[in-house]
Amino acid sequence: MTGQNTSQRGGSTSEGNLELFFDLVFAFAMSQVTQLVLHDASPRGLGRAALALLAVWWAWVGYTWLINTFDTANVSHEAVVIAAMAAMLVAAAALPAAFTSAALVFGIALLAVRLIHVAKFVAYSSDEDADLRRSIRRIAPAFVAAPACIVAAAFVASPGRELLWIAAAVIDYGAPAVLGLGGFRVSPSYFVSRHGSIIIIALGEAVVELGSGATNLHRVAVIAALVLGVAIMATFWWTYFGLTGGAEQRLEQATGTERANLARDAYSYLHLLLVAGIMLFAVGAHAAVAHPGSALPLLPAISLAGGMALFYLGDVAYRWRDHRQVPIDRTATGLAAAATVPALLHMPAIAALGLLTGIGWVRLAWELRHRPRIGPGVAGQAR
Repeated sequence: MTGQNTSQRGGSTSEGNLELFFDLVFAFAMSQVTQLVLHDASPRGLGRAALALLAVWWAWVGYTWLINTFDTANVSHEAVVIAAMAAMLVAAAALPAAFTSAALVFGIALLAVRLIHVAKFVAYSSDEDADLRRSIRRIAPAFVAAPACIVAAAFVASPGRELLWIAAAVIDYGAPAVLGLGGFRVSPSYFVSRHGSIIIIALGEAVVELGSGATNLHRVAVIAALVLGVAIMATFWWTYFGLTGGAEQRLEQATGTERANLARDAYSYLHLLLVAGIMLFAVGAHAAVAHPGSALPLLPAISLAGGMALFYLGDVAYRWRDHRQVPIDRTATGLAAAATVPALLHMPAIAALGLLTGIGWVRLAWELRHRPRIGPGVAGQAR
């Protein structure tokens, strides 16, 4: 964004340093989501982490649409985004106790993030663009109502607290589908670049959890588990970035409301499955590295294999919505990973990592053999 004039985006624009700076807060927020599961390894902990991820993801999505729509390189714009960062950092710091002692702090901080977002959208919408102005006014109440539910949840005991979080998610994710996004602009290069960055951030969080599980590096099994964990994450990276292309071109070919709907479905909605899959895998990988010689308990086993399955099946869903293709190899890999859960309960964790590594690399070898690689510089476009 540096060096660009204030304007509404509609052409080919890439993310700038401010957005990457902004993402640092969300990297921390993602790590805090995984802490919810690691500190409460139960179905309740997993469910709360899922609700927290829904709230964090939609905050990130909102600012992606905001900055994508308005390209403003000035001090006031940067100050507003940094103010939103500060509010989001407070929310992220409160996340591990967002359902208990810090519920009100988290809710108010998230509400502040959303209010800043809505205020900036309204302030920068041009009177000359009636369609965009109407769309903002139509969807803004829902964007504020969702965090208001989370604030209200702080005053309610469980399970009412969790039900209000669910209501917030329904409002957040349902409003764009029901009310539509007609009038919103999408810069294809920006959208593809931003969502590639968030996949890298999620993979970075998985690396942190993998490494933090290695508390005894004097054991060869721990080192081997780290290597296998990286090998699995490498298949995630290569699956998303390395082999197929055309994501930016497909967004460019769509126009108007069709482009906005494609961006909403393929990126704002379906990329959440990819991120959730990586983060779920990270929880299981942490446990596997911590105790490589022992069989995984049920929840870590589900996290390890289920995270891998969710990533691949989420990738299939994204590709179906993006260009109406169902990659058989990726579908089979997701289903095969899910099917290993019963077996993982009866083998050492390092063997579980080895099994999933084998599944991922067999698929990767098949695709390398049957699909031609695109040229250099695929990292920003290879989807």
